[in-house]
Amino acid sequence: MAGSPKKQAGLDSKQIILNAAIAEFAERGRDGVRMEKVAQRAGLNKALVYRHFESREKLFEMALESVFADRFKLLDGLPGEIIPLFEIWTKRFADDSLFLKLILRESLELPSDEPIHAELRERYYRHQVDGIRKYQQRGKLPTDMDPESLFLMLTAILVFPYLLPQVTRLVMGQGPESESFKSRWEKQFAQLVASLEKK
Repeated sequence: MAGSPKKQAGLDSKQIILNAAIAEFAERGRDGVRMEKVAQRAGLNKALVYRHFESREKLFEMALESVFADRFKLLDGLPGEIIPLFEIWTKRFADDSLFLKLILRESLELPSDEPIHAELRERYYRHQVDGIRKYQQRGKLPTDMDPESLFLMLTAILVFPYLLPQVTRLVMGQGPESESFKSRWEKQFAQLVASLEKK
């Protein structure tokens, strides 16, 4: 998300700050982030960061909202088949590890069980659970499993290599960023889905 000045050309200062904050929070955690470091990463002054975001806590909330708004954009026009869908999400996680790191930071560091922006995020996941139901109705996934559990199981498989890349390297002998791993992983996932499909 936090890119070079060239990549950020055309963005307003608020979005540039958010991009920098997302990268900072992913790297340092909420408690490790300083507003001046966000400003430095964004190439802007600290006063401007405070003008847009009154506190580090507010900045963290807005950073989470931003990454989920970005994820919502991907939900339209997704393929009707599971394997191409898996390939899209695999590429997304491989290209942007900040999303997973940010929500992991939230889980580890915030005392409340209530997620930030819970209503927004529930809509995001509900949309995907509805997609699982459609696959079940078309006989592409087992109908004797509840769609919420099935969504969590498939998501866990999808994100694990990118959430814990060090474990992936130890087990597979290669990191999740390598093309060889992606090809191998997609092939194995396709076999798993084929075994789940209603016969």
